[in-house]
Amino acid sequence: RPKTHQQLRKLKDSIDKPLAAILTLNTIAHTAGAAGVGAQVGVVFGDGYLGVASAVMTLLILVLSEIIPKTIGAKFWRPIAPSLPPILNFMILSLKPFIWLSDQITKRIGSGEADIDVRSEIKAMATIGHEEKALDDDERRVILNILDLHEIRVRQVMTPRTVCESINPSLSMLEVSEKIRKLPFSRYPVIDSEEEPQGIIFRSDVLDADESDALSDIVRPVEIVTETVSVEALMSHLIKERQHLALVYDEHGSWLGLITLEDIIETILGTPIMDETDNIASLRRYARQRWDKRLKRDPKQAKSQQGND
Repeated sequence: RPKTHQQLRKLKDSIDKPLAAILTLNTIAHTAGAAGVGAQVGVVFGDGYLGVASAVMTLLILVLSEIIPKTIGAKFWRPIAPSLPPILNFMILSLKPFIWLSDQITKRIGSGEADIDVRSEIKAMATIGHEEKALDDDERRVILNILDLHEIRVRQVMTPRTVCESINPSLSMLEVSEKIRKLPFSRYPVIDSEEEPQGIIFRSDVLDADESDALSDIVRPVEIVTETVSVEALMSHLIKERQHLALVYDEHGSWLGLITLEDIIETILGTPIMDETDNIASLRRYARQRWDKRLKRDPKQAKSQQGND
């Protein structure tokens, strides 16, 4: 019902008016009802029963005008909603002087809008939904991770340089081909001995190239990002630029590592992503294991190769 929807939207946009009308009528009813009953009890039964009458009225008001109506409204709001606009509009019109007075008082107290922490509210709703079995563990985790994405920095998600496999631009195509055939990665950063980024190369491009080709012929541009950038901002940038990978540098120009869209998605999901060609659950873990083995085998050589691999 478009008309009903418009009426409800109008009431919601100026929520102060229906609230003021309801509270005003509710207060009038309670006050007049209690006064009338008290007067009748005093006339019929005497002043000694005023205390009993007040207790009974308090109980009836609590149950009949507070608990039951609010419970019905909370459980059956959808079927009740279409019938509310004409009732509320009549109440607003009838109690217009009181609503105007309430509006003036509210403006005097303060007109600024209250700060609402939307993220915290959504997190609370997700937690409640999980407790009520409306959301499973994975759904709750994804919602919470997405809401925290703006607080997570690239340095917390990136693969450190000590476990990255990089290519020195001075290598020949044959040397690069022999190296990547032993590795499971599809992209490799090209970084010289001075830690200057030259770009990235794709595994498929290297395997398709001739041994006589220059490595620079297949190097592609790469995004550069600082370690303090939020993961949320980087994700938006990579998607906009249609890039999959970014190299991470500190403020002094030193290479720290790399981060991919897959790393960001794994951060959101809270689990590694694998496709039909993957045989290793976590490439970052795999890279670290290879580095540990190399360090145990030859610590000095491993440290000397840290900037070139």
